[in-house]
Amino acid sequence: MTSSTGTPFFLSAETSGLDFPRISYDEFNVPLAFLRNCGTWEGTARRVNRVGKLIDEHLVRVKIEVDKTQYVQTNTVRINTPREVTAQYYGSFQENKLVFPLTDEVYTLGGEKATGFSGIAWAITDDMIVYRGSRTVQGCKTYYNELITLIDQARRIRTTQLFEDGEYKLVTMIEETKSTSSK
Repeated sequence: MTSSTGTPFFLSAETSGLDFPRISYDEFNVPLAFLRNCGTWEGTARRVNRVGKLIDEHLVRVKIEVDKTQYVQTNTVRINTPREVTAQYYGSFQENKLVFPLTDEVYTLGGEKATGFSGIAWAITDDMIVYRGSRTVQGCKTYYNELITLIDQARRIRTTQLFEDGEYKLVTMIEETKSTSSK
């Protein structure tokens, strides 16, 4: 993925600190960063605790669809067994931000049912999105901050910080590639 000058986004003057990054929008005022994330992504989620020890790994698939201002994300977590946990998240773009309304239909990477989920995401460049969400798992309120970075049209990185009851607990790192087959 390149800037208007043909330079890769992560090397362009727009993101080098020389200028404020520009954010481009489609005709519905949806930031292009979200549209560039549309498709099916597959990778491995690695959860690491505060001292850097690997907690677990899960194969993940994320399908993202945008229709005008409506957003649908289907997450499938394959927990290293034949069992898969799938959940859909519905949002809409409001004032250039993606808003997920309050719902109880959400699952964690570990396959646990969560309640009280809501979130908001916004583009900070044409290839980076910040996402902030919250949910309750087993009576514990959790918050998370995620940075989603497109490396190019077929690769992206997601890094998530997780907090439980205000205390930092772990980070999740996910390296994904865009699937060429429909799932």
